[in-house]
Order: sequence, then structure tokens, then C-alpha cells
Amino acid sequence: MRSAVRLLAAALLAATGINSAFAQHDAQEKDWIAHCVSQVSDLNKPRAKVYCKCMAESADTSEKLRQTELERSFPPLHRDCFKKAGFTTPN
Repeated sequence: MRSAVRLLAAALLAATGINSAFAQHDAQEKDWIAHCVSQVSDLNKPRAKVYCKCMAESADTSEKLRQTELERSFPPLHRDCFKKAGFTTPN
């Protein structure tokens, strides 16, 4: 009986730690998106939100990179998110 209680307690503590990590990651991602969007002119804010969210969600990195560093690290992703946001590339 005691071992079952200890096992349950350990599982609950582990789950709480995992949830905290996800919550912290979500908060960091939201902060990064807000910073990314703030770097764009007011005229393009709606597109910037789509672009920045796409980059933040799709880039496979645990590092908090600056926008230009992230774009340089993932060029195909950058182009894909740029298109999804409705930006056009010069010829």
C-alpha cells in the first residue's frame, strides 16, 4: 500500500514538473512572438503575427534565438513562413 502511494506521489510530482516546463516554454514562445511582431511596421502587423507564430512553432530549437538568427538557421522554414504570412519576395 505504501509503495503504491509513493508511486502515485512520484507520478504526480513528475507530471507537475512537465506541466511547468510546458507552461514556461509557452510563455517564452509568446514573448518571442511579441518581440518578433514588434520589429515590423504597423502596416504589416497582421502578416507579421502569422509569420512569427509560424517560425516559433515550426523551428526545432530549444534556444531562444533572435529573429535574424532563427531565419538564418532555418532558411527553408523562413521562406515557407514568409509565404504563409502573405509576404511577397522580390524577383
